[in-house]
Amino acid sequence: MPIRVTDPLTGDTITASLTGSALVISPRFGESYSFDRAARLLALFRDGRSYQRTLDHRVLGRLSGRNGPRRRELPPEEALTLLERSFASLEALRAALPRLSLSAGDFRLLADALDRVLAFGPERLAADGATFRRLYKPVSILPPDQYLALVLQATQGCSWNRCTFCGLYRDRAFRALSADDFRAHCAAVRDFFGEGITLRRGIFLADANALVLSMERLRAIFAIAQEFFRLPQGPRPIFSFVSAFDVGRKSAAEWAELHELGLQRAYLGLETGDDALLRFLNKPGTVADAIEAVHALRAGGVAVGVILMAGIGGDRYAEAHVAGSVAAVEAMALGPGDQVYLSTYVSAPGTEYDALAAAAGIRPLSAAEMEAQRQELQARLRAVAPQTIVAPYHVDGFAL
Repeated sequence: MPIRVTDPLTGDTITASLTGSALVISPRFGESYSFDRAARLLALFRDGRSYQRTLDHRVLGRLSGRNGPRRRELPPEEALTLLERSFASLEALRAALPRLSLSAGDFRLLADALDRVLAFGPERLAADGATFRRLYKPVSILPPDQYLALVLQATQGCSWNRCTFCGLYRDRAFRALSADDFRAHCAAVRDFFGEGITLRRGIFLADANALVLSMERLRAIFAIAQEFFRLPQGPRPIFSFVSAFDVGRKSAAEWAELHELGLQRAYLGLETGDDALLRFLNKPGTVADAIEAVHALRAGGVAVGVILMAGIGGDRYAEAHVAGSVAAVEAMALGPGDQVYLSTYVSAPGTEYDALAAAAGIRPLSAAEMEAQRQELQARLRAVAPQTIVAPYHVDGFAL
């Protein structure tokens, strides 16, 4: 049960939830801190604002409003001041414990949690972030339902990396870790997260297209991942991106084997159901390839996540983009375990799309037009895939 008690000196109501996969401590109304079970700060709310501390030790403040950036990264000095004020508040709560009317059990539980949290203060958090940056190449993006996954970088970069609109992996060449290197990576990830692994729901096999690897290599990778992170009740669920063009390299029987080894869902960045627009975006394969890929994955027991992009193709492709995307999803015959995510086009520095679109005379959609297109896609997709989750995907809001 959550702890709830009033400080007789200040009148503040103190609450704490300490028995789940996360620790949540609120020293007073309007102030709250969330930690994993290793006592690593993850998020906080104070002074009327929500903040996220990323694993690489940045502090992001959530911004209000529909358009524009969704988060602001605090400058290092501002972030440190916020953390120091927050930990001072938690230190004050620790000092106040003896005067609170707590049972002996609740006193010990809250005192132990605060002692652990205070030992993981700003200086140690900064060192923890440096360790994360040594352990991982940048984790550029995850599907929205995987933000709390345990990311394992079996590959780095993207095996295609030539889509005109995407800059997520332009900073690195595609590389697959050897079995020995992946084992060392898993050991380091386990040691980094410690008890905090309990908050990580499944494994996300990164980066952009890890499932393109051969079955021999994937069998070894899956076995090593389960060796380190298997759950008591069976394999820990595994999720990953896959290019629709690459799905056909494996048979339904091979996808079924990967499913038995833990693969639960594969995410396809289709972006559009219009072949002409796919060619303009320099995406590999066709819409028919994507439909066939979804059928092959589902035949092997693997659920799918299909990602479409509102606004891509501007005014020229708008009508065909919406109609083709709806038709493609309908042909996929998605079920209850599948998902469709709708992102919105965001210009990425160092990519070719904007210049190519301008040269072709394509007018970009305004923010209002993109939102209207996203809403139309969402409504029509829900009609043709009524058993499937269809949800927004705010790529610019991602932070691990």
